Amino acid sequence: MDTTLSTEMDYDALVKFVQGHFTDGLALVIGSGLSCAEGMPGMPALAAHLNGRAGSLVGTDATLWSQIKQAIDAGVGLEAALLNHAPTNALEVWIAQGTSELLMPKEREIISEVFRGERTLRLTTFLNKVLKPTTGLPILTPNYDRLIEVACEVAGFHVDTTAVGHYAGAFDHTRSCMGSSRGITQRARTFVIDHFPRAVVLKPHGSFDWYQSGGDARRCSLNLDAERLIITPGLNKYRAGYNSPFDKHRDLANDYIKKAGRLLIVGYGFNDDHLQTHLIKRIQDGTPTLILNRSASVKVEKLAQESPRCFCLSNSAASPGVVMMTKGRQLEFGGHDLWDLGVLAKELLA
Repeated sequence: MDTTLSTEMDYDALVKFVQGHFTDGLALVIGSGLSCAEGMPGMPALAAHLNGRAGSLVGTDATLWSQIKQAIDAGVGLEAALLNHAPTNALEVWIAQGTSELLMPKEREIISEVFRGERTLRLTTFLNKVLKPTTGLPILTPNYDRLIEVACEVAGFHVDTTAVGHYAGAFDHTRSCMGSSRGITQRARTFVIDHFPRAVVLKPHGSFDWYQSGGDARRCSLNLDAERLIITPGLNKYRAGYNSPFDKHRDLANDYIKKAGRLLIVGYGFNDDHLQTHLIKRIQDGTPTLILNRSASVKVEKLAQESPRCFCLSNSAASPGVVMMTKGRQLEFGGHDLWDLGVLAKELLA
């Protein structure tokens, strides 16, 4: 068998799949891997940061964190350690504060570079190359940072966060959706609302600009001395996920996943039962799916190889290039790192 010809044919199939993938019906799932690619700290850095400030803990929380640290030191990741040792409410608030303390300065640094014209976010590069659907491009993410929102607006999208306002925004999905309206048009005998290109950004784990205000959740783009609404890793996230507005974002995200005609999954590790139950089922049922991960886990590799219309691209450890997994096959292609969203957009999209 001519393996060179086979590899070329598989690469051509990949290019054809990618170039036909980004049309109507697309839904994006973006995990922390994309933020880390832009320079945001990951879970190991967060674990180290939290441990560095653990001297402020006392009593039960100090004892509990000591157990969590022992698990992390033994090679268990932060999220797995928190799954095994559910934090108290007070420790959970402490973790959320430490998370914001570590991530927000880096977020500000990255966005400042964007505004000074010193960098273009990978998601912006991608969005500049694809169709801007007026029906809304759903982007589902467990990330707390606002890099997705910035990337979308720089690319010309109205960002629908389901909140109305920037300083004391109330969560109202219907009103927020109308914020992208540019008029009413008549099609045949039907009048329809015409929208500017918009991205519907859904965050079932919360966001750095979500705050608790009395008994309500509010969105404020300012950095406030107030309780932020973010769900930290661990068992408690499943309990907190049923509170507003997390529950609404989770339900909307799952609705978009169920309706999606095709899926793009970037930097997502499939470690969130809030989303992945519906997501995995859609992929296994044959929804055309492209997964981009720097390092593909065994779980992701198995999903790609067993699903009928799924391509997974990840980094090649052996040489510069990309590993493609699909339908029981694994192939390596030299050259460009197509698992990187920005590189893929530049190399394969017109």
